[in-house]
Amino acid sequence: MWEYVKIARPEHWLKNVFIVFGHAVAWTLVPSVSADEGMMGVAAFSLVPACFIASANYILNEILDAPFDRLHPTKRLRGVAAGKVRVGWLWAMMALFGVAGFGLSLLFFPAGYTLALGLLLLSGLVYNVPPVRLKDRAFVDVIAESFNNPIRLWLGWYALVPGLSVVPPLSIVLAWWAFGGLLMTGKRYSEFRFIGDPQVSGAYRRSFRTYTETKLLLAMITYSGLFCFCTGVAMAAYPRLNNLVFVFPLLLGAVLAYFKHAMSEVGAHLEPEQLLQNKWIIAATLATGGVTLWLLTTRLPLLEWFHFLRPLGY
Repeated sequence: MWEYVKIARPEHWLKNVFIVFGHAVAWTLVPSVSADEGMMGVAAFSLVPACFIASANYILNEILDAPFDRLHPTKRLRGVAAGKVRVGWLWAMMALFGVAGFGLSLLFFPAGYTLALGLLLLSGLVYNVPPVRLKDRAFVDVIAESFNNPIRLWLGWYALVPGLSVVPPLSIVLAWWAFGGLLMTGKRYSEFRFIGDPQVSGAYRRSFRTYTETKLLLAMITYSGLFCFCTGVAMAAYPRLNNLVFVFPLLLGAVLAYFKHAMSEVGAHLEPEQLLQNKWIIAATLATGGVTLWLLTTRLPLLEWFHFLRPLGY
């Protein structure tokens, strides 16, 4: 039984905390969204259907990846690859998770949330299922996998915002997508170095036949630049976000901590999921989140106190 639970990867449900970012954006920018007790309960419950659909995607991933996982130093020990589970039971589990996720969504959430949940499932299908199987296409795999970040933003947003006429700002959606691209490229970089053999990595995943350490590092730099640019646009365009300009030093620190750890000798021997467990990355992320929350809740026009940040003549 434990092998079946592991394939559903409940420990990865933590990724759905990114839905909370969508809640925060809606609460900050939509006047009708209040942070009262009822709204907080809806926000917390909105993570549940997403966790079910995420597990359905993880099961699909493990079934279809089994032939390739057998070529990986550690993934060869996974349930399907090692022959520890029955695939028929896994298909049944996947269907059960799907029905539970969409059932709860249709019962308790607006249509926008259900559409976003459908995108989350569709994302798993196009990423894993041949002949599309985007995970085998170099660089496109990162773009596709990191698209789950905007999807989770939409899940958080539409859990609290009824109707489809009010949409989250494109600048924030793109910033969140680019942030996901940075994390996913770092995951590829770590895995590429972890395997340590181009022939083995190319057999394990086709996209690794194109990747090199240099290409992956350049992609990480590109995504971090896009993230900062789109974030800056959002901060400038929306007065409620102006104060967030002061969180940039912490954002930079978090990104640098991630780069340093990914490029270190220790990072080269870690599996991708372990990369984010570094204490400095966790500390930088928590500090950034805490300061961001404080800057969003304060009503002090901090930016106006720093006139050197404004154009001359104002």
